[in-house]
Amino acid sequence: MQNIDDAAHQTIYRLREADDWFASLPGEVQDKIIQSSVLRHYRKGQVITAQGSRPTAASVVLEGRVRVSRLLFEGEEKLYMIGERGFWFNFLALITGEKADVAVIADTNVQLLMLPLQQFERILEEEPLYCKAITLFIAKRYAAFMRHFADGQMIVPLQRLRTGLAELLLLQPSATGSEEVILNVSQADLASILGSSRQTINGLLKQLEKAGLIKIGFRHIRVIDPAGLSEHAAN
Repeated sequence: MQNIDDAAHQTIYRLREADDWFASLPGEVQDKIIQSSVLRHYRKGQVITAQGSRPTAASVVLEGRVRVSRLLFEGEEKLYMIGERGFWFNFLALITGEKADVAVIADTNVQLLMLPLQQFERILEEEPLYCKAITLFIAKRYAAFMRHFADGQMIVPLQRLRTGLAELLLLQPSATGSEEVILNVSQADLASILGSSRQTINGLLKQLEKAGLIKIGFRHIRVIDPAGLSEHAAN
């Protein structure tokens, strides 16, 4: 771990652009989080939070990408989501003190801002409004997982794909509704998230591409019409 120096502050303060939740916190609380946190770098493939471990810090991605997954029987990985800049994790485990149900792994080389448990608890005691903000954040993340579970029961695969892409859009700071957005997710990972095969996902993506909603790239999907995709997902 390393302490935060002046050179790192510019990257950290980009959180205000990348993360609506962080930006909504009072300025003094933002500063307190940053001042109480440390920087840590992980190489691609390194385990950040092991499944079954007790996390010791709440973390947010500053640079790079992480994958949130759960190891099933015989080592099979069930991928839940991909998190990029502005993606927070481990809040719930810190509050409950329970073991992590999922693993968080560096999908690329990543830089994290980590708020240690002791500092996290101190801020909660000193800032009641922050406690409310954390509760709202956890509630929104829980609602997203519930939607993910419900979407998995959908009979129509194309609708499940649209909804899955719309959920990934919600994690993108640049998703304003009108501008194009790049989703850095491979078709194989998308298939794992949605519980489908890569071949099926490829065919469905081509349908969305033909409709003018997306453009398929190598290990990424360019969403040409974010608002249109989200509208289709809602219907």
